[in-house]
Amino acid sequence: MSETKPSSLSETMEKHTINMVKKLESQMPLHIKSFSDFSREYMKLLEEIYDIGYTIENKMFGNCGMDEKTIGMLDNYLDVGSKFFTFQMDISNQFFKEYLKMRLSVMESYNSFLHEFSKNINNNDTEKTDKEIKL
Repeated sequence: MSETKPSSLSETMEKHTINMVKKLESQMPLHIKSFSDFSREYMKLLEEIYDIGYTIENKMFGNCGMDEKTIGMLDNYLDVGSKFFTFQMDISNQFFKEYLKMRLSVMESYNSFLHEFSKNINNNDTEKTDKEIKL
C-alpha cells in the first residue's frame, strides 16, 4: 500500500501534526486507566497498613487502652490538616478547570479568526479572478 506524498508545505505540516496529536489522544485512555489502577492499589495498600496497625494497637494496648484525650487531640489535628489539604485540592482543581476553559475559548476564538481569514483570502482571489476576466 503506497501512501501519497504531500504536495505542499502546509499539507506536509498538517499530515505530521495531525498524526502526532492523534497519537497523543490515543494514549489518554491508557493514562486514565493506569491512574485508576494505581489509585485502587494505593487504597488497598492503605487499608492493609491500617488493618495491621489496628491489630498491633489492640494487641499492645488492648488491656490498658489509649488515652481518649490524646486520641481526640490527634483527631482534631488531623481533621484541620486534612480539611486544609482537601481545600487546597479543590482550589487547584477549580483553577485547572477554569484554565482549561480559557484555553479552549482561546483556541475556539483563534479557529474562528482563521476561518474568517481563510474566507477573506478566498474571496479576494475570486474578486481578482473576476476582474482579470473582465479585462
